[in-house]
Amino acid sequence: MGVFMKVKICGISNEIDALTAISLGADCIGFVMGGKVLPIEVEPYAQWVRETIKKFPKGVDSFLVTHLFDADDILDLSNYIKSTGIQISEDIDIEEVKKVRKNTNKKIIKTVVTTDPKATEKLKLYEPYCDYFLLDSRDSGYTGGTGKENNWQMCRRLIDMTEKPVFIAGGLNPENVKGAIEETKPYGVDVSTGISCYSERYLRKDRKDHNKIEKFIKIAKEY
Repeated sequence: MGVFMKVKICGISNEIDALTAISLGADCIGFVMGGKVLPIEVEPYAQWVRETIKKFPKGVDSFLVTHLFDADDILDLSNYIKSTGIQISEDIDIEEVKKVRKNTNKKIIKTVVTTDPKATEKLKLYEPYCDYFLLDSRDSGYTGGTGKENNWQMCRRLIDMTEKPVFIAGGLNPENVKGAIEETKPYGVDVSTGISCYSERYLRKDRKDHNKIEKFIKIAKEY
């Protein structure tokens, strides 16, 4: 029996969505936090994220998905919420990545933007210091969570260049995940906007559509 495709549900903003995703088979949950709101005591989501992670069953990973640049800030926030992993979304200085690696046993995902002209270079630069890569798209200068579909052919080439397990992301949804997996043969898939639902009532809150989560995971786990 083969190893099932790993599924990471990202951009979770409430406990119900987190625990529902896990009950439907998600392997990892990502919490996007850590912009310029520091210290961690005033990080808006830090307290509830910490309490929510406590409820995760063993074997389900929780990732701090952060756009912070400083290793100490990243480590402090991850240790505060007690996540099992850290996803470094920005191309932070390699010395900062080394510092994160040196000071934690948590799983580290490093995001690489597929369309970056230096994507191959960055893959090799960060490879010794991370456990996984995540290949994502960039839109208007923002990495991840853009809903912009990735270049799957380029993803395939980058996956072939690294020994590390690779998650693919970027515009994935229940309709295109099958094709993306077939084209790239990744270790895992990561989704956020493709399973989100927005309404007037929750205009600034990212809520997840539980039917879309179920459909997405079911299709992905067929591989």
